[in-house]
Amino acid sequence: MQFKLIFIIFTLFSCLTMADEVNLFQANYLTQGNSSFHSLQKKPDTKIYSGMNKDKDNIRMLEDGFDLMGTSSFQGPFIEPNQALKHAQSAEADVVLVYDRKINKMTRSSRLKQIHDEMRKENKGEKNTSVEITETDLKDKNSKFEFYATYWAKLPKPILGVHVIKLITKNADTRESQQEPGLKVIAVIKDSPAYKAGIQRGDAILLFNDLNAESPEEFTKTVFKAQGTKVQIKYMRENEEKVALIELNQR
Repeated sequence: MQFKLIFIIFTLFSCLTMADEVNLFQANYLTQGNSSFHSLQKKPDTKIYSGMNKDKDNIRMLEDGFDLMGTSSFQGPFIEPNQALKHAQSAEADVVLVYDRKINKMTRSSRLKQIHDEMRKENKGEKNTSVEITETDLKDKNSKFEFYATYWAKLPKPILGVHVIKLITKNADTRESQQEPGLKVIAVIKDSPAYKAGIQRGDAILLFNDLNAESPEEFTKTVFKAQGTKVQIKYMRENEEKVALIELNQR
């Protein structure tokens, strides 16, 4: 996976300190769909990564054979990423991606001016007052961050290997909602039957054998029932209909 691994060093002191604190990643966690979904491993070796781009990262995780367990989102002072890892381990996730963004940015020069103002106030406006300033002093003590984390579990061997959604668009003139034909492929799992058959992200699956593909839930059930058989899938790519004969995996 093309993410930057966060290496975390735990000390005895930090572990004892955190034991009494509320884990905000856990407190703000929302499950995605099935709340019982978790790693296939009894004791997963949970990995933590620094996320770069939420949308691209989500697609990459789906393509690598993972599915989303849930998310956590909140704002506050900076929190060490090991809090997200600790919660991911308790939730039995295989991977957690953490995103953080400073909300109230303060430059070094503005922080320096703030320090000077504080000094003048403490010294009642006296001139030529100086004090030694360290890097710690230059840090914004009131900085706030926006945190977001996604939790992932590795899926079993895929039967077909596609993630699909039903697209609904609005007519620009009438503003009425209308459903797009078929199911939109948002990700294809690498080395899956669909991947080997040439189906790509962005394709629209129209028919599974002779059945219309209109509901992601029904499509998933149909695929599951057909596992281990050879099926025909009709799909649309850039206004061109295509047909793929695919031998589904047996789970």
